[in-house]
Amino acid sequence: MGIWGDLVQKMAVATLGCKVNYCESEALKELFRQNGYKIVDFGQKADLYIINTCTVTHLSDRKSRQLIRKARRQNPEAIICVTGCYAQVSSEEVLQIEEVDLIVGTHNRQNLPQMVDEARQRHVPVNLVERYPEGDGEVNFEELPVSGQGRTRAFLKIQEGCRQFCSYCIIPYARGPLRSRSVESVLKAVKELAASGFKELVLTGVHLGLYGKDLGGNNSLASLLEQIHRLLEDTGGIERLRLSSLEPADMTPDLIETVVKLEKICAHLHLPLQSGDDEILKKMRRPYDRSWFRALVQHLRQQLPDIALTTDVMVGFPGETEAHFWCSYRFIEEMQFSRIHVFKYSPRRGTPAAKMSGQITPEVKDERSKVLMKLADELSSRYRRRFIGRTLPVLFEGFFAEGWLEGLTEHYLRVRAKAKAELSGKLISTKIYADSDGYLLGRIED
Repeated sequence: MGIWGDLVQKMAVATLGCKVNYCESEALKELFRQNGYKIVDFGQKADLYIINTCTVTHLSDRKSRQLIRKARRQNPEAIICVTGCYAQVSSEEVLQIEEVDLIVGTHNRQNLPQMVDEARQRHVPVNLVERYPEGDGEVNFEELPVSGQGRTRAFLKIQEGCRQFCSYCIIPYARGPLRSRSVESVLKAVKELAASGFKELVLTGVHLGLYGKDLGGNNSLASLLEQIHRLLEDTGGIERLRLSSLEPADMTPDLIETVVKLEKICAHLHLPLQSGDDEILKKMRRPYDRSWFRALVQHLRQQLPDIALTTDVMVGFPGETEAHFWCSYRFIEEMQFSRIHVFKYSPRRGTPAAKMSGQITPEVKDERSKVLMKLADELSSRYRRRFIGRTLPVLFEGFFAEGWLEGLTEHYLRVRAKAKAELSGKLISTKIYADSDGYLLGRIED
């Protein structure tokens, strides 16, 4: 395990991609900690390096390869283990990277410490990636240890897999069919995290809104949230529940009602739009159009006027003309998102969009990306400024600079304030007085 000879083994993890990957990386650290390893930063010398990869774009693949080589340079004798989406869909390609010792994909990692021990004995690179079956319910949910960020925010993965098959997306192939963590397991994990002192819990999943569809009965995300909320009202501890990315089409009336009425749920939803043009949305195989999305946003803001709506937007999808782009731009401006992740379309082998005509040049993608990022900055600033002069509960997570703490509001706005160290990890009423370069400045209320 983590003791090799007379020495405690050190391990480090590098993470690329989404919150699900981040959550899994924290869980893997905890798994190896329980097996006797000491966790160190990725920039330090370690005996084991795990690279948790992403494959959403070609750039993600390249960054993964760079991190693999960086790990080998840091310790030529270390075991290099590659996991995540790039490893799952391109395992043979990863196996050709001479620095790699072990490849494990996106599931069956509960026994990874034993796999690492075997790889250390074997001295030959090994590919342990297993392909996913096509049907839902044929793969069990991978239960890794629960873990958190410091002692403030915890992440809990409750769902895995996707069956939406958007025309540009490789993730259904990388993550496999739908599967959900059992309700009993979720509630047990929530109770443990609450007892550990965490103040915020972030629920994550690849297709989070479809939680419970594979469990049968009346299981759903809305039902689970109700049960978590009741548990926390009884046990105390966690004061905020945050939902990670939700597909717009999964925002059912039942789920919206639940989000609105449960006071612990943060007024922040991440709803990936991808494009604001109907023709492009159809080519993307997104299950909504502009008018449907607009109605959803209007309804949410009627219920929660200050809700933070964040999103992902793609530029340069095959066939996207200037007219399509500016149509999308105007719609995004109309929606007034509080934060936008802008990314450039990248063809993924095996997806329908990769074979479409009208592929956009890198130069055009770059230009459109810059235009949208400028709009994104303007919209973010506009949203932040609405809170100047108001008092907000801020969950302070740690030091920004000497004498200053930094934390988050329920709207996912970063706030900095002069404060004493003992306020870190606490939810504190803070008077907002300025907007400064992407974050808010506040004063602690007496």
